[in-house]
Amino acid sequence: MAQITDLNVAPYFDDFDNNANYNRVLFRPGFAVQARELTTLQSILQDQIEQHGNHMFKEGAMVIPGQFSLISGIEFVRLENTFSSETINIDQYLNVSTPTLITGSTSGVSAKVIGVTPASTTENPILHVQYQDSGTNGSDVRFLAGENITSNTSITHTTSYAASVASGQVQTGTGHVSTGFAANVEEGVYYVRGNFVRCAKQRIIIDFNNTRANARIGFNISETVETPETETTLLDNATGSSNFAAKGAHRLKITLSLVQLPLGSTNDSSFIQLSEVVNGVQVMEARFTDYSIVGESMARRTFDESGNYTVRPFQFTLSECLDTVIKGKDFAGAFQGKKLTNDGVVPSSDLLTLNISSGKAYIKGFELEKFSATFRDIKKSRDF
Repeated sequence: MAQITDLNVAPYFDDFDNNANYNRVLFRPGFAVQARELTTLQSILQDQIEQHGNHMFKEGAMVIPGQFSLISGIEFVRLENTFSSETINIDQYLNVSTPTLITGSTSGVSAKVIGVTPASTTENPILHVQYQDSGTNGSDVRFLAGENITSNTSITHTTSYAASVASGQVQTGTGHVSTGFAANVEEGVYYVRGNFVRCAKQRIIIDFNNTRANARIGFNISETVETPETETTLLDNATGSSNFAAKGAHRLKITLSLVQLPLGSTNDSSFIQLSEVVNGVQVMEARFTDYSIVGESMARRTFDESGNYTVRPFQFTLSECLDTVIKGKDFAGAFQGKKLTNDGVVPSSDLLTLNISSGKAYIKGFELEKFSATFRDIKKSRDF
């Protein structure tokens, strides 16, 4: 099985072996049904599904698209950890169905709350907002440091604060507001480890203070065994309510969690990449459905009919790596003032920079698309 959780251990003893070519478990009257047999029965069926899935889809393929998007310029407001000597309950400001509207008591600026981040050891609680109206004086467009905020709904920390009554305070000092970068994915289904796994709607913050983020964004795959001791919904409900005396079977659960990894990271054993972002620009995006054998057959036919071709041709432009003056004429350098080029080399007057534009082509029948420009170093000739 493609799953990494070993179920051939107590108390499951799932000894399924696809090399044995057992296609059915044949139960017999008068013989007790074994837990091993029931678990193996599922493994046989799952193996059949997996073989078909491997023929149709590549590992990590998006089967039912959950719309993936990048949000550059998402706004954040940091609050003080306490208000009226009470610890802030940041979750009180989040209402998914009807977004909470907050207003600055001093500035008059208003914004909808679209997400929250709880306080940590290094950060105050943070509201993710979409600004709605500027301030009462017409010049303030963001919340002011240290001002109180009110909400259009009641907020409860320890005490309950009615609507339009101050219930929090914007962080004092600098850094109380910022603009950052986020990624969002809607609900969908992906082919993972021989299973069709549903992902929930999720959002992660790539950077709270920078819109020129660098990251690999995708799903982390985790496998867990849920038990009735920790998940009460697994208790027997035959009587109409959970029966704590009838704990029953466990469940194997595969979860997809939206995460980010640094550029260049190679720890991909439990990672499905959806996008890659360099300096805030998306340079790679997952295709809606990445087919396996079927895709290869389609690509072979496309190549036989049309060969290699471009849909949006790539443009190539040469420039200096550093600012250069030649015969009194100035040539702007692509990496002037930067520590390293995109190839990781210190900028030098001995280098030219090749700029390869975005574009789209079909190579050997497979779609190849570049979403942004690529810069490559070329050594200047020093021989005649």
